[in-house]
Amino acid sequence: MKASTSIVFLLSCSARAASGFQLPKATTAANSASKLSMSISPSSIGGLLIRGGAAAEPALQNFYGDALGYFGGIRIPASFLAGSSLAAMFIFKTKTNDGELSTLERRVLGFYHFNSLLAFLLSLNTIASATIAHTAVLHGRFNKMAETAYMMMRREFEYEFITVRWSFLCSLFCFLGMIASRLLIEFDLLKKDTNGGDSKNKKEIALLVVCSLGALATHLLSYVNQNLWCWQSLIGMTIYLGKMIATRAFVEARPLQIVSVGLTAASAFYIAKIGLRELKGKAGDVAS
Repeated sequence: MKASTSIVFLLSCSARAASGFQLPKATTAANSASKLSMSISPSSIGGLLIRGGAAAEPALQNFYGDALGYFGGIRIPASFLAGSSLAAMFIFKTKTNDGELSTLERRVLGFYHFNSLLAFLLSLNTIASATIAHTAVLHGRFNKMAETAYMMMRREFEYEFITVRWSFLCSLFCFLGMIASRLLIEFDLLKKDTNGGDSKNKKEIALLVVCSLGALATHLLSYVNQNLWCWQSLIGMTIYLGKMIATRAFVEARPLQIVSVGLTAASAFYIAKIGLRELKGKAGDVAS
């Protein structure tokens, strides 16, 4: 009887010891888990998910307002270029037939009118294309969600986006060329002084004008080439836009676009013809 009582007592003590030994471990683990869950905030969990790499997808945003802002905002500087170049085209019309102009002055004057015409056409194209694209954005029938506004514009409004950017940038450089040539003509910096004036001073001022505006133009061109993102230079962007226009004209068979391409080719032909005529005239003057 005593032996059985002692055996029961030992078994109960061992059971209590075993239960007392395991229970604190479970309680400690639960407490540590609760403390760990309380120490991690929701923002930390989001950060861990974002830094997870392939497991986390990039967040998409709505860039509807960015598209409206871009097409609406670029029309303001383009309007300035269009108005200035339009007024500049008719300033030196009396000097065109002036027989006292030297060969260099006539060429700079032709360069001035050529740049003013191009600046006006390209800035006007910027305004019109941006206005039409702005209306298309207001229509709202496109996917507004993307990782960045640039990706959304390239996907939904590729032709309008590239046309507006290219036209504005080219009109800006034509405007700088127009300003440089006008300074040279307006202040007679290319005219040879036959009355004993300071012709050397005029020559230095002319070089100053050319170098300063040339520095600005090359600086802007370098910065533009660094931030085109999809092309190495403005030349590559021009080639890509030309391919898009050719596709719209001949692959999609748009009649008015075909007429526009033909008239553009005719304009380039006459520009080359006039340039060759000027070069032949220069060769004749040197030979005589």
